[in-house]
Amino acid sequence: MKTKHLIIVFLFLSQGAFAGNPLVGLGKKLKAESFELNIFTNQYYFPFLGIKNIVTSKYHPGLSFGYMRDIKVKKKTTLYGDALVGIYYHRFIQTGVQIYGNLGYRVNLPHKFFLAGEFGLGYLHSIKLQTTLKADANGNYTKALNLGRPQLMTGIGIKVGKEVLISKQKGRLFLNYQPWFQLPFIKSYVPLLPNNSFHIGFDFILNNK
Repeated sequence: MKTKHLIIVFLFLSQGAFAGNPLVGLGKKLKAESFELNIFTNQYYFPFLGIKNIVTSKYHPGLSFGYMRDIKVKKKTTLYGDALVGIYYHRFIQTGVQIYGNLGYRVNLPHKFFLAGEFGLGYLHSIKLQTTLKADANGNYTKALNLGRPQLMTGIGIKVGKEVLISKQKGRLFLNYQPWFQLPFIKSYVPLLPNNSFHIGFDFILNNK
């Protein structure tokens, strides 16, 4: 299946998850809706093996925001989905624009702490930061137009955090380690580019009675 076909499938599933998906009605409690804001750094290392490089390597900044909705709520666990838009800058390599969603499972721990696991799939528009030249019919080189290229991104997230109250705003403060893959990167020798992102974020709970 080609990248563009996978992207179409992802967008179709995302629309169903947030616009009348029958799963939303399975929970017996009111479904919380929240707005999520993250800052993060992104490094190109193999998942988990590159964890130490998140704090020892140069910072490659990113920002993402989105919407989260609970799908099924139980006493100690919550199945949820989110849709996010993000952008990050990796010096000398690329700027990445992300549009993706996660399906997550959150477990409530004592003292309002929580642990969650997520699976993500989405669209990445990569804009390389190197200058590309092209030759014309006379052999003269000019700078090629760089509009970026569409790609697929997929990975997991391991999130830990705590429910807090800040100036009467209820929310979840969290850390999220996100190993993910960009594909296809360079088909000839690096078809999958491994990434490690580390997020610090906050979920602003908009409706939680």
